[in-house]
Amino acid sequence: MPTISREQPEPSPAEPHRARRMAESFGADAQRYDQVRPGYPDALVARIVAGSPGPDVLDVGCGTGIAARQFQSAGCAVLGVEPDARMADFARARGLQVEVAAFEAWQPAGRTFDAVIAAQS
Repeated sequence: MPTISREQPEPSPAEPHRARRMAESFGADAQRYDQVRPGYPDALVARIVAGSPGPDVLDVGCGTGIAARQFQSAGCAVLGVEPDARMADFARARGLQVEVAAFEAWQPAGRTFDAVIAAQS
C-alpha cells in the first residue's frame, strides 16, 4: 500500500494541509485500500444508528466508503465528504453520494445531518 515515509515531521494543527500529500497517497490504489482496510464492528454501527435522532449521516473523510456502506446497509442516508477524487470515485461506484472537498472547505449549503461520523479520518 503506498504511503509517505513517517520521517516527515508531524503537522501542527495550525497547518493541516502539510499532511495532504500523505492523506492523498491512499488514493493511488483505492481498490487495494478498500480490500485491505477492515470494516467496523456491526455493534458499533448499530449503537450509533440507535443513538441518532434520524437516518441522515455525514461521513467526513469517507475514503472508499467502508464505514459509509455499513451505515447505508443499516438504513441510513449517507453523504460522504472526501478530499481525494480517486477515493470519492471508488465510493460513488459502490452507490454512495460523495462530494469532493476537504472538510474544512466543504460547504453544507444549508443541509443538516442527524449524525456525523469520521471513521479513520
